[in-house]
Amino acid sequence: MIKKTLIALVVLGSLSSAYAQDKDAHGAEDRAKMFRGVITNKFSSNWEVGAAVGTQIYFGDHDTQMRFIDRLGLNLGVKAGKWFTPGLGVRLGVFGGNIPGVSGWTGHDPIKAPNSNWYNYQGFVNHATVKNGIATSGDVYKNTDHPYPLFETTQKYLNIHADVLFNLSNMIAGYNQERFYSVIPFASAGFGLSLNKAVNGYYTHEPTLGVGLLNRFRVSDALDIDLELRGTYTGDRFDQEFIVDTGDRGIQAQAGRWGEGMFSVGVGVNYKIPRRGWDYPQVCPNNDDVIADLKKSLENQLALREGDAQRIKELEDALSRQGEVTRENVTLYPLLVTFHIDRWVLRNQDRVNLGFLAEAIKSNPNMKFKVTGFADAGTGSVKRNIFLAKKRSEVIYNCLVNEFGVPASQLIREDKGGVENMYYNDPRCSRAVLLKVSE
Repeated sequence: MIKKTLIALVVLGSLSSAYAQDKDAHGAEDRAKMFRGVITNKFSSNWEVGAAVGTQIYFGDHDTQMRFIDRLGLNLGVKAGKWFTPGLGVRLGVFGGNIPGVSGWTGHDPIKAPNSNWYNYQGFVNHATVKNGIATSGDVYKNTDHPYPLFETTQKYLNIHADVLFNLSNMIAGYNQERFYSVIPFASAGFGLSLNKAVNGYYTHEPTLGVGLLNRFRVSDALDIDLELRGTYTGDRFDQEFIVDTGDRGIQAQAGRWGEGMFSVGVGVNYKIPRRGWDYPQVCPNNDDVIADLKKSLENQLALREGDAQRIKELEDALSRQGEVTRENVTLYPLLVTFHIDRWVLRNQDRVNLGFLAEAIKSNPNMKFKVTGFADAGTGSVKRNIFLAKKRSEVIYNCLVNEFGVPASQLIREDKGGVENMYYNDPRCSRAVLLKVSE
């Protein structure tokens, strides 16, 4: 049993070293394929959800005849999105509320056409009396000196939209996880629809286009406060107020030429779902550097395998000559277990290696093993890195004790927090737990 365990440990140690070398070789290949930019995470990374409340003002046919304060309506919204790089993201959202307005004699010109379109009230008139699709009465807007009556309107609506986000702060100044303020313009396309009928008996269904500016303020790694400004363009029929010509051609409905718009302001909260953060940009080396890296890696792997064969032979010879294995003639190789950025989940292949190591530890009850957690100092805050190092050492410690039955008295757990690159100048090798014999 001891013989098999020792041979397994030698192989385990060599595999760990070979893995690091192979990883470095593949890293060189990956860098060769890159130009300059950010290494993106998996599709499940960097998602976010949020909600907002605000107000909007609509620019319709007669709305400028109202007081500014009377034109403001309530606006609510929800959203969900993903960042593909620190500078580029997309989101889907829904916002809506109510649009206050007024309806007048659409198409009536008291000078050029004094006899056309009299009492042509349309749209979402409040408490309207309707005849032939036109409101003949309704709530009269009082705060105006307009020469003819204006009827109050209220349109309840939703705008379902998709936005493309551009984080200019990250694109221009570089990614900074702890940046307090980010400026994020966006372009939007969507579909607007009314939740109530106009006096003509129809709902509104109109495509929308928009642009906006998202001002983002960081509260923590998980939470942001957003101040969003949005301008939305839509068709003239959105408020259902358009010209009805009752001349010789009969009743003819005509929409305006240029469309209408809305401006909204909202304040909201944004939650970043775990699996946050990014790796840092890397610059592609030239081909000679890539070839040299690959050659060196292959030479190192060959040397390691030749050394493994020799060590296994020496151990077999020693075991054939000795009946008892003592601490002095047992070598337990260190084991480095790495983790994804901002994660502490233990992978199955790491459990396999930990199982081999656990058998060796239990076979040597007088030995103590140190379990040390680390995080990458170049990513995340000091507080976050202390937390990550602790969680990583805990998951290794719990796996050895609870899953493989290693006595807790043989383990010493400690945490180093964020550290500079420990191996191969690669930050991924510092997002790890190092297991080795305690001195």
